[in-house]
Amino acid sequence: MSTRSVGAAIAALGLTQIVGWGTTHYMTAILAGSIADGLDLSPTTVLGGFSWGLLVAGASARASGWLIDRHGAARVMMLASVLAAAGLLAISLAQGWRALFAGWTLIGLAMRSILYDGAFAALTVLAGDGARRAISLVTLFGGFASSVFWPIGAWLDASFGWRVALQVYALLNLMPCALLHARFAGGPRRRPAGTATHAGVSDAQARLPVQHARRALVLIALGFTLYAFINSAIGAHLVMLLGGFGYGAAVVVATASLMGPAQVVARVAEMSLQRRFSAVAVAVPSIMLMPVAFVAALVLPVQPWAAALFVMLYGCANGLMTIVRGVLPLALFGSRGYAELLGRIAAPGLFAAAAAPVALSALVEAAGPRAGLVLLAACGFGALASIAAAVRLARH
Repeated sequence: MSTRSVGAAIAALGLTQIVGWGTTHYMTAILAGSIADGLDLSPTTVLGGFSWGLLVAGASARASGWLIDRHGAARVMMLASVLAAAGLLAISLAQGWRALFAGWTLIGLAMRSILYDGAFAALTVLAGDGARRAISLVTLFGGFASSVFWPIGAWLDASFGWRVALQVYALLNLMPCALLHARFAGGPRRRPAGTATHAGVSDAQARLPVQHARRALVLIALGFTLYAFINSAIGAHLVMLLGGFGYGAAVVVATASLMGPAQVVARVAEMSLQRRFSAVAVAVPSIMLMPVAFVAALVLPVQPWAAALFVMLYGCANGLMTIVRGVLPLALFGSRGYAELLGRIAAPGLFAAAAAPVALSALVEAAGPRAGLVLLAACGFGALASIAAAVRLARH
């Protein structure tokens, strides 16, 4: 495919990532309170719908990847956009918790295809050897999703109500997302006839000896599962954690706002180093920033600059890990069966992400914010050990 065509695909998929993340993962941050009031439900029930959606996404992740590998990203991502739109419309018309959960079921079935896993799978086919750079560029777009959709959602909710906001979100998943996916996401990878697979191991793992492939896959899945737990917990409770240490509202808001810019800066830095360092080489330093961030929050004095340092370190780690989650499996296992492989890796992480907000909230309520940071630091060190072990296997 020509450079111009790949560039157009990156721009199109980048735009759909902003809409996809903004209308699904980041939707409840702004609209959950209004939905709870409108349906006469507790905020916990409304957030429970989101957790249910993540569970559905985890259960369907491998199947979504298999469909992309078999039928092509364009077709699957287009249909998933329609499914997400139907889920958002169902929630906008809901009169109780049943329709709310039905809507999240549809969104959950769509999420793995319309978000990064689908885009990464499309780019491995479209960009070929340039997939790593293409993946990094698309994540730059995705990093702006909350910055774009939080103010849009707040304005729509205040001006027209949460039902209209969700209907606008549904329309955006149809136009432009479904149309852009159909036009730019590409078809299935053509496989040579007679391609064999190792027993019990996907043909995506051809770059590693079979005795190492299973171990590497388990280690990577464990590392990314722990990362998913951390990411979900911080996404739901960053403001609570900062406030629990005694920071005022102004400091908390200003500090939390550093997350997005830190992610973007880290991704730009990673792109500038791609010619010098392989995807395998950057994996361990990228995830190492995560436990370092939590240790800094635990040992530094309770000062605004320390809170800002914690958020920026975590933001850099999170920005880099989004890229690593796409390019490390590609580097270790190759591109055949890549979408299904991402689904296998993502599935346990989505279950962990669904449980993380409740688990961290209960721990902080029982033992305080420091205990929450200790748990997240332990998860960070566990993720670091797992990814480092997988990289060691690859290098041997």
